[in-house]
Amino acid sequence: MRVFSYKRLFKKLIDLDMTNNELMEKAKVGKSTFYKMKNGQNVTTDVLLRICNALDCNIEEIVECIKKEN
Repeated sequence: MRVFSYKRLFKKLIDLDMTNNELMEKAKVGKSTFYKMKNGQNVTTDVLLRICNALDCNIEEIVECIKKEN
């Protein structure tokens, strides 16, 4: 089974010296949605697009499809 991982997003935030709150404000992402991402849960493509626009990046820079260990 494959799942989405947002580890690339959180690494990018560190590289950009940007806080979670700064990204949430810039991308207009709510706390509950951001919490879902922190916990590896699915979010809509609209949210991912807003984050990509806020960070001026492509989706593969913030999301990765990985094989889930059972």
